[in-house]
Amino acid sequence: MVASGHPKVQAPRLPRKSTKAHSTSFRERIKVGPPRLTDFEVARIIGIRAVQIQVGAPLFIDPGEVRDPISIAERELSSGALPLSIKRSLPGGVFQLIPVRWLMEAGKEDLRVEV
Repeated sequence: MVASGHPKVQAPRLPRKSTKAHSTSFRERIKVGPPRLTDFEVARIIGIRAVQIQVGAPLFIDPGEVRDPISIAERELSSGALPLSIKRSLPGGVFQLIPVRWLMEAGKEDLRVEV
């Protein structure tokens, strides 16, 4: 951003990125709704993506021998290749945009059993 010649106008400062790795689990990052993809969300994502594939959208994975758009959409979702976010809302206007990858990883965290 170019600052104007006015002495009181300054370019906004960008926040510094932390060099520390995030140790927060995906479950803890998801504040709205269940910490996994719901059955409704899975069906909606696969259905919408299958229609996109059917009309010629580029694929995010190599389909191999599979030609069925629904099967390709299922593979794309399970591989984590879809660059999508789910918008979950609460009454009062509070919402969170959650990357599908986070929801998939949080679902896997639920399945892990610590001994």
